[in-house]
Amino acid sequence: MMFDLRLASKILCSCFAFAIGFWSFGLAQEKPPQPSSIPVVDWQAIVIPESNDPKELAAFIESTKRLQPIKPEHYIEMQRSLRTVAKKLVESLEDRKSPLFKKAEEEFVNASVMLLGNEGPDAQRNTFDRFRTYLKDRETIEFMDIQMAVMAGANLEQLSDYSLAKEAYKTFAEIFRGKDATGLAEVIASLEANARRLELPGNVFPLVGTTFSGEDFRIESLRGKVVLIYFWTSTTRACEQEHPYMLAVYNKYKERGFEIVGIGLDEKKDVAQAFLKKLSIPWINLWESRKNGVSKVMETYGVNAIPTLFLLDKEGKVITIEARGLLLGKALEQLLPEP
Repeated sequence: MMFDLRLASKILCSCFAFAIGFWSFGLAQEKPPQPSSIPVVDWQAIVIPESNDPKELAAFIESTKRLQPIKPEHYIEMQRSLRTVAKKLVESLEDRKSPLFKKAEEEFVNASVMLLGNEGPDAQRNTFDRFRTYLKDRETIEFMDIQMAVMAGANLEQLSDYSLAKEAYKTFAEIFRGKDATGLAEVIASLEANARRLELPGNVFPLVGTTFSGEDFRIESLRGKVVLIYFWTSTTRACEQEHPYMLAVYNKYKERGFEIVGIGLDEKKDVAQAFLKKLSIPWINLWESRKNGVSKVMETYGVNAIPTLFLLDKEGKVITIEARGLLLGKALEQLLPEP
């Protein structure tokens, strides 16, 4: 291959799922508009060409891809237009081995994947089945294939039911395992880790580690308590911003049987310790050493977003892997009601 898939896998598997999670999370929050270097202009409704002329359809796809939608609904409109026209182009071409056909098929699959989180269950299943077939038929795995596989899984993770996302991660890992390309081992490991993370709800989270002071820790020591596992770094602004809320929740529920176990994921231990001291963090914190930017627990459970929060019941079983913000407060109100 002409590029390093190993480098591609590191970039995508550590950042791409986080980007999708952050995008989806941001849609649900009230945030002030951020300055942008992209000029904001009135969005013009996209007009899909009626013609089936391949040149006209191909030109439409290229021009539409250059659009810069600001609002989510405009982005969705753009992707749906690309999907519709790419499908028309695929159906209009007789030579299924031509570069134009392959490009049109790629655009159709990509747009379909981008829309996974905005479709109904039947459409999601159909898109997944089509993308699975597309990957199986690829002679060689390209950077875009990895990107779309990670994107598909991340979009499916936004659904309330993780079943299709788990199937996707496992399926893509199996397909990539059968391909001959340098660096795919890291991609496969990341996809399998994501599947393990999605399988945590309802199962015991087997956490062991070492505190910042060097003491051994086992999650079994907190049996009988509701526990929040909190993955953090000192360099993630959201961790510091969320601290006042976390502290308020901790103080409110600690006497009712609530505990927090933080897992510091900084590159340097002294930097993480300074962060703990600065915020006077009172709960248990473990130090996870990282190699090449990734720790053992991140590799095992596909922790791609910071902060990530798992909520465990009194038996140590995972209730949710998305216990952030108000979701945490609502869960604790039910699990640990006021006496």
